[in-house]
Amino acid sequence: MRNESEKTITIREVARGAGVSIATVSRVLNDSLAVTTRTREKVCSAMLELGYTRNEVARSLKIRHTKTIGIIAPELSNTFFMEVLESMEKVFSPRGYTMIICSSNNSVEEEQKKLRVMMERTVDALVIIPVSDVSDYFREKILTNIPMVILDRQLPSLHMDSVLTDNRYGVCKAIEALVKEGYKRIGFIGGNLHIPTAKERYQGYLEAMEKAHLPVETSFVFLDGVMDQKRGFSIMQQILQKQDPPQAFFIANDLLHLGATSCLMETFSPFQHPSLVFASFDYLSYSPLLQFCHYAVFQPLEEIGKAVAALLLRRLEGDWEDFPKQIIFKPKIIVMKANGALPFSPTCLY
Repeated sequence: MRNESEKTITIREVARGAGVSIATVSRVLNDSLAVTTRTREKVCSAMLELGYTRNEVARSLKIRHTKTIGIIAPELSNTFFMEVLESMEKVFSPRGYTMIICSSNNSVEEEQKKLRVMMERTVDALVIIPVSDVSDYFREKILTNIPMVILDRQLPSLHMDSVLTDNRYGVCKAIEALVKEGYKRIGFIGGNLHIPTAKERYQGYLEAMEKAHLPVETSFVFLDGVMDQKRGFSIMQQILQKQDPPQAFFIANDLLHLGATSCLMETFSPFQHPSLVFASFDYLSYSPLLQFCHYAVFQPLEEIGKAVAALLLRRLEGDWEDFPKQIIFKPKIIVMKANGALPFSPTCLY
């Protein structure tokens, strides 16, 4: 029986001892013909010297390929998630992989349940868009043999691959554009700060306001709650009932933005034009129709999806050389000139 105090030797340590890459050790373990006799001998010698023992149970799980990729997203109604997944599908499909997609319905309990379902289906890899900053259950032993990429929402406590957007940068630039346009009172419509993206975007707002030496009016900062269209509508109703609201707001995602715009369009006739201006995450296909938006934070959705798929394929092929890898995309600011926005640089103009 193994003493619990004994250290388990990993293939990373074997690779270091043999002076080769982790991928090379993986090829030796899998009897790949692509490894030279000399390299194989070096790796086997390092295994003996270090006392490396292959976990056959873990190996049996690893080699049960189903050619499926499990995807767990907070909600399937979110256009951002669906466009990223469509981009991933274009990479996975030619390689013979099928995606199994499910929603956690913005629930930690549901996320745990769907994670178990994916394991029961023995998916080859996982892409997780986490519901919150709760992450303990991602450390379960059964997941240690499954390549996994955390998408969109950073979980610093996890030692995993991730593909992210620089949310704080995007918000700071959008606020900067509003300030250059002359707005000195800027409110914020966001979400629960346990959602990593919501927290990062709120931090970006605070940083931008401080940089511009502008006060944060807490009565016009809306946090907590889900970031959906219904809540965006409700918040805008509250804003319209308050006395002397700011003329500009930053809105933390597209669904909140849709809800806020719908409220304004229902409240005012076509001949009225409320003196409200928005900057928002994200810029999506329908964004030019959102008439109150002056600046939108654009994430390169196709490139993000391709990066996730390419990273997972590398892991599936046994390449763990740079694990854990973090890929961060820097967003751009789209200037909605047709809505009255002023030029802002660096930028893309639409």
